[in-house]
Amino acid sequence: MSVIENVTSLKASPLRIWSVLTDFAGHARWKPFIQLSGTAVQGGEAAYIFRIGKLDKEITAKADIICIDKPRMFAWTAGVPKLLLFEETYTLEMEATGTRVRHSLHFTGLLGVPLAAMMRGTIQVSLVRSDAGLERYLRRLAAQPSAKGRTLPPRNGFRSNRRPS
Repeated sequence: MSVIENVTSLKASPLRIWSVLTDFAGHARWKPFIQLSGTAVQGGEAAYIFRIGKLDKEITAKADIICIDKPRMFAWTAGVPKLLLFEETYTLEMEATGTRVRHSLHFTGLLGVPLAAMMRGTIQVSLVRSDAGLERYLRRLAAQPSAKGRTLPPRNGFRSNRRPS
């Protein structure tokens, strides 16, 4: 088995990050080169969509959701067992200033270990880029106005002009 990982700290709660990770429809907003579609359900299947290098061609494969542990871990696998299988895992740990995110790819199989060794640098860069995209997306979400800070309009749509006596 070969493991490649990136660890980063993000200024968001584990639940917020976990929610973004498991919202497959939103993946295109922060992770444009690799996406999942379907539903994030333990034991479920999803479509894994990725682009190969400079070919600009989408390839779709079946992915199996292997871990949904809200809000601590999300993991899935894709590939052909014993030949080339990889597992992508996000592990979330609360920190004083947010969440520590451990994003890893585990490669197994006859071709998995040599492929990971050959492409270690490229894979590491893709993990860093993916996590940076996640961070930017979380910042955009945090900057959106929420319902909490809104002031309510005066009752009946107007303010009283009467002065207190």
